[in-house]
Amino acid sequence: MKIRFNREVRKSIADELKKVSTFGGIGLGVLGYSTNDPVMLLAAFAWWVLCQLIAAILLAMEDEK
Repeated sequence: MKIRFNREVRKSIADELKKVSTFGGIGLGVLGYSTNDPVMLLAAFAWWVLCQLIAAILLAMEDEK
């Protein structure tokens, strides 16, 4: 089963993922910093990278013709 989105939908999803990655990364980073937990800081970084990677993949997809 293939899921197909048009370009506008992919761009919209990618933009929202970028926002979520920023706010989620900030939230997890503050939580990790306040609890002095380096694992939480690593999770914040991993969260940010993962969301940015998915957004980049969505933007790199090309429409089938």
